[in-house]
Amino acid sequence: MGKVIVLVSTTLDGYADAQNITIDSEFFEFTHGLMANTRIVAFGRNTFETFQERWMQRLRDDSTPAWMMKMAKALRDIPKVVFSSTLKKTSWHNSTIVNKLDVDYIKAFKANNAGALLTFGSLNLVEALTEMNVVDDYYFNVQPLIPGKGETRFFGRMNLKAPLPLKYVECKQQASGAHIIHYKNADAEN
Repeated sequence: MGKVIVLVSTTLDGYADAQNITIDSEFFEFTHGLMANTRIVAFGRNTFETFQERWMQRLRDDSTPAWMMKMAKALRDIPKVVFSSTLKKTSWHNSTIVNKLDVDYIKAFKANNAGALLTFGSLNLVEALTEMNVVDDYYFNVQPLIPGKGETRFFGRMNLKAPLPLKYVECKQQASGAHIIHYKNADAEN
């Protein structure tokens, strides 16, 4: 049975926009580990368009560091789905547009796959998946920073009908001072 995995980078005060997040080779190695059992990387439209532009450019740039090039190639090659009712085409290799995110799509994925559907950076998608209660594993990349301001707060618009209990699994400290905390959805069928 497949599972849904969420990886979100956030500051201690809840900002999840890129200007406050440090991403380095150690974080990418961790991400590669998650991607090893991933069947599809899922995005919302905004993050997809940003990633499509940036990662395709990194593949063409001879000055891209090897650790970043490895991620660019992995993202190019892995199947990707973007949930968007407005996006009409994509130029990113191995990408599919799905017009609507619904719980039936996610349940069908879980029933028909042995690997994971992984999303990272798509906060609206993470909120929608959380509201549907279909996320099996959460990984929070908590940055050692309190910026006090930013563009986007994580879980800023979510409206749960009841609290969602999580079960602590482990925490990995990175050399940058960031901590990646892994929780399982205590209600998920594992």
